[in-house]
Amino acid sequence: MDRHTEVARFPRGRVAVLGAGLAGLSAADILGSRGLSVVVLEKSQSIGGLAGTVVKDGFHFDQGPHRFHTRNDAVLSRVSRLLEGELLQLERMSRIRLLDRYFLYPLSLSNVLKEMPLRAGAGMIGSYLWARLRGIVAPPADRNFEEWVVSRFGRRLYGIYFGPYTEKLWGCPPANLSSDWASQRISVPSLFGLIRETFSPGATGARSLVSTFHYPRGGIGRIADAFAARVRSYGGEIRTACAPDSISILEDGYRISADGSEFEADAIVSSIPVTEYTRLLGKVVTDEVRGAASDLRFRAIVFVTLRLATRADARDHWIYTPEGFYGFNRLSIPENFDPEVSKSGCQVTFEFTCQDGDPTWVSSDTLVEESVAGGVRLGLFSRGDVLGSVVTRQPCAYPIYDLGYDGRSGMVLDALQALPRSVTCGRQGLFRYNNMDHSIEMGEYAALEVLGEGSVKERFDWSRSTWADG
Repeated sequence: MDRHTEVARFPRGRVAVLGAGLAGLSAADILGSRGLSVVVLEKSQSIGGLAGTVVKDGFHFDQGPHRFHTRNDAVLSRVSRLLEGELLQLERMSRIRLLDRYFLYPLSLSNVLKEMPLRAGAGMIGSYLWARLRGIVAPPADRNFEEWVVSRFGRRLYGIYFGPYTEKLWGCPPANLSSDWASQRISVPSLFGLIRETFSPGATGARSLVSTFHYPRGGIGRIADAFAARVRSYGGEIRTACAPDSISILEDGYRISADGSEFEADAIVSSIPVTEYTRLLGKVVTDEVRGAASDLRFRAIVFVTLRLATRADARDHWIYTPEGFYGFNRLSIPENFDPEVSKSGCQVTFEFTCQDGDPTWVSSDTLVEESVAGGVRLGLFSRGDVLGSVVTRQPCAYPIYDLGYDGRSGMVLDALQALPRSVTCGRQGLFRYNNMDHSIEMGEYAALEVLGEGSVKERFDWSRSTWADG
């Protein structure tokens, strides 16, 4: 793109980026490096979104477990340069707590059979074999999450783990969820692989979630901080505690109202929830599109971080807790990501999924007590080890893949793509449960689309259902 084209496309020389998570900051970094003036608007007090590190009273902690991994060497190189090589490489260690026993995560049928009582294990293997053989005769319908899992793992394993955990995580019956959620996040062993793994554990390389990952020294928020430093070095501006009120389209750009003031931009990169972006655009999009957007829902998370006198007694990065007597879905142990975090204070973080505004969302003391009781029951620490707690909240953590979500989100995203000089990206922006590396790459492609050098959809086609890579 030559200088004359740049002037024609960007008479103001300014691009607005909505949201200071990894996708938004990645886009702002690319745009700033190309000489454009960037203004990043972030409604919260801090940057990073879900991948931010919170600092309070000298105590720093991540909001839940985070691991950076990617199959894209260019993304890994970019992040490594940002952090000047300060990326730890770790072997993933995660388990599921079920029936007062530990099972490996991701779930391995051979491990389940080894750890389960003999009778229960025999029932599971029989149920699994019947489901797989039946699937050979009559391919499964896969109309929802429950059907997808039962047809591949059997009713017994679904009933003891997949069903309860999924309902706890999403707050609705698994039959109301799209099978896309299962196909993206659950690996399915073959009959031959199961038999071989059962009689010779470790002999197969059954697909699991990525076994190694990277983590920045000092907290996951260092990635966002490094991006922000680069944006500012280019003269870019990052406004926190600043939420847009409305967006109107101009002949050659956009007018954005935020916190009582207005400014104009040649283009917009939005990484905020697609539901919110559609609302801000108002009559710029049709009533039908706004209606489809209003029917898309996100799952919220409340994080309870306990500060401890000593390290938790477990080597896990995180532990899943599907059973109902644990109010939290999973917990993470930060010292197992970065041993130096204990200089700030030993800690364990518990996650409670909910809906924005429901009783769990507004609770604090009750959730702290549930976390303490759960951690004690799991043998991670004693009550006397707990020195304090911090409760944080994220309202739009997970897009909910309920039945019909793909049609609604596709309609909205297609409409937004048709807007001139407007690009949406990131987990919330594309309504996709993607990983950190995807968000960074999405931000880069969003910036390139603004510059007329590609498009997000070319790289991340939202009509496809296979996004996660572990």
